[in-house]
Amino acid sequence: MTGSLPKPTWRCIRVAFGHGSAVDMNDSLDETCGVAAEMAQSPEAAHQLVDLKQPNGQELAAEIQAHQAAFVYVHNQSCSLTSDQIPNLQDLGLLEAFASFVKGKDAGQSAPQILYIDATLPEATVEELAEAGIQYIVHWSEEQPGSQLIAAHFGHAFCAALRNPVTTIPEAFAVASHACHVHLGSKPGPGQAPAALPCLRSAQTPALPSNISVPLPQLEGMDLSQGIAAVVPDWDSVRLLAPHAELRLLACGQASLIAPHRLSFLGEALRALLVLEVRQLTVTSQTPTHRMPAHLPAGCTAMRCEIQSASGACAQVVLGGPQEVLKNPDLVEHALRQTLAADALSLQFKLPPPSLPVPIAQSSDDIAGGALVVDALAITSVWVVQLLRMLCSDSKFRMLAALGIAAVGCTTTSSFTQSDADRFTALTHLTPAVPESLNPILLPPSRPAPAPLGPIAYNTLPAQQHPSSSSLQMDGQRSSSQAAAGNATSTGSRGRPAKEPKPSVPELASVSWSSDRPELSVCTPHQLLEDMRSFLEVRRGRQLQPSTFPEAILNGTQLDLNALYRAVCSRGGYAMGTGVNWAGQVFPRMANFTNTHKMTGVGNALKRHYQALCLEYELAHPGDLDKQV
Repeated sequence: MTGSLPKPTWRCIRVAFGHGSAVDMNDSLDETCGVAAEMAQSPEAAHQLVDLKQPNGQELAAEIQAHQAAFVYVHNQSCSLTSDQIPNLQDLGLLEAFASFVKGKDAGQSAPQILYIDATLPEATVEELAEAGIQYIVHWSEEQPGSQLIAAHFGHAFCAALRNPVTTIPEAFAVASHACHVHLGSKPGPGQAPAALPCLRSAQTPALPSNISVPLPQLEGMDLSQGIAAVVPDWDSVRLLAPHAELRLLACGQASLIAPHRLSFLGEALRALLVLEVRQLTVTSQTPTHRMPAHLPAGCTAMRCEIQSASGACAQVVLGGPQEVLKNPDLVEHALRQTLAADALSLQFKLPPPSLPVPIAQSSDDIAGGALVVDALAITSVWVVQLLRMLCSDSKFRMLAALGIAAVGCTTTSSFTQSDADRFTALTHLTPAVPESLNPILLPPSRPAPAPLGPIAYNTLPAQQHPSSSSLQMDGQRSSSQAAAGNATSTGSRGRPAKEPKPSVPELASVSWSSDRPELSVCTPHQLLEDMRSFLEVRRGRQLQPSTFPEAILNGTQLDLNALYRAVCSRGGYAMGTGVNWAGQVFPRMANFTNTHKMTGVGNALKRHYQALCLEYELAHPGDLDKQV
């Protein structure tokens, strides 16, 4: 995969500049410098890490040549978890010699893939390094130098993400950026000053992984250039049977973490983590289910599959589909990769109801080293809870600790260290103690249906108590968790969804947004989609690629968001509730509709897609609704 480092072992060179002793560099530095700390904690650290203190250009070139290093990290010896500004790199001659070395390498020699510099650099120096052939350069801008505390947190998250064997460097950079926004309280949108974070100089734009990043399988005798559905009969009948579950987390921070914009960043980071874990999973075993699920199309069967993620965590899922498909191990593995990656993107955080107070920050010596933690609640699938709990138990898995996840359910994050606790304690001083607003518009009340094959809803699992909750301190008093559970998806005795009440639509949070498109009646599909994409970029604080928007898949093809939005608006909008016939009137107007489709639950799938992609936009454009309905 393009942009990923050689695995399982990186060969890294760490270069220190400034003043300090070798003892400082090897001991105290590892606890405060993010990249250095993650390098030192890596299982293969003794074999992959070479330390150099204030080398000249020739010494650095010789070490790179000898160790075939893929990662060169340059930092100041006097790192600290403070708001002190990132220093300038005074010795630019070292980088100039480094660039000359890379330019002069023979074709058969490998140049370092990434140069990570925890210092501010002139743009001219960055360009010189890029022209020399270094693919990825992480550095700090002279115009927006960050603090050493932010640098440490970013470095932890960046290197923790790169430990996953399928993570690309741009993906790791995007995950680390989100990890910083979570704990810095960064707000997306016009007029909001973004937090000062490092820059990535590369040919690829940093982006979080999505379900479209799942690679196609290599199937003998099959041309998959037109997609797997074009060559595998009844591929559209394959589906993941994923029961819903509540995911309860303890996240490092104060009560202000339970705010829409911050949970939005945390949700994006967790969804990315899950996609990275499952997009190249392996199936360790599969057995037929004892009972056939009632929701499958005629002629289909179901298999219970044990999967292992990229980091070695295990979970159990059920996959349904035609027998001919489920007999092929390669097709089963790809179907699970595709559906689980899509289902991972449906994870949604929920906010406490307006009638309840936000959770209070708590602390315990048994959790996160005594750092403040707060309860957070998300709606997801059972397999996600299984996977995250196993990853929590893995002392070598660092991504959860880097995001500030102290516990998943009753399982504490075993890789959490005292230096992590010190870092998150320092980060809590950068944000207010209580949230400014709890408007839940960024977090739809129901999870959107994943694509391409939506999960079937079962009873929501009861939440488990957090570890050591009886000993958690809240303003000097003992108390249990106060994270409020949201409305769970319930099923009747025969597995049919219970009748839903008319949906309540929250008031739109104030957002600076000006739409340039014409009225909906004369607006072209291209104008509408571009306006919706721009709106969602502002609301969610991340870039959405025009070529892949929307990323959702329905009935084997990209979701026809234009027709979906127009059809619902023509019926008075989402607030009409049962007045909108999703399956009988909305679906036939979409390009995804076929007379021979075998989809079950298409109405619920459309409703959830609308909640995730269109509801906020509709609330911001009341003029689009047909008032005559």
